[in-house]
Amino acid sequence: MKTITNEKLIQRRVQLARRTSLIGMGVLIAGLVASFNQDYYFLSLPALIIGFILANISAYNANRYLKEPRPDQALTKALRGFDNNFRLFNYCAPIAHVLLTPSHLYTLTVKLQDGQIRKQGGRWRRDFKLRRILFFFNEEALGNPTRDARDEATRMQQALQKVLGDATPPVEPLIVFTHPNVQLQVAEPEGDVPALTSGDLKKFLRAQPKGTPFASEFRRQLAELLQGDVEVE
Repeated sequence: MKTITNEKLIQRRVQLARRTSLIGMGVLIAGLVASFNQDYYFLSLPALIIGFILANISAYNANRYLKEPRPDQALTKALRGFDNNFRLFNYCAPIAHVLLTPSHLYTLTVKLQDGQIRKQGGRWRRDFKLRRILFFFNEEALGNPTRDARDEATRMQQALQKVLGDATPPVEPLIVFTHPNVQLQVAEPEGDVPALTSGDLKKFLRAQPKGTPFASEFRRQLAELLQGDVEVE
């Protein structure tokens, strides 16, 4: 498999995580000091809010771009063994992770949560753990992975249509949980977005109908778009 990763974007996000962490800590300390001074007490609440926002920005970027294995590394490992007709694009296209196969185009919506995660109907739930309170700033909310995946696939489809028009292939969304300690209990209605662990991703892809392969010239054009060699937004 061929992997194309935008390393410059990763480095920018790493720097952002470090800077927002330092600035956020400084703002929180300043707010704490102000809370003990009657003349500046009114500054403590704004400092708390700003520090909270910066801490969340730092935590998000640290989890995605600093903490290893990063999502792109986990996906690369999960897809190891496919030939070069499979191409994984990380942080190059309008969507973070896109997989081009000989006959399919997938957006991969990566989720980093661990533990028991359940889906029944349209509702997602994650088992409560005390540790999540202790490390509140370091974890992303689960949200609604199905909605997130559909939104990403729609954005990718619309971006490609600006260049390819009616020739744009269907963009198929997948949800991939990359944490090694995640346990999924997913009841998927017919036609819903598949939710997989990274360990099951290769098996899922191999089980899909091969369909009509993309023409070689069209695959080349798609790869250029997804790699960022051609502007798609």
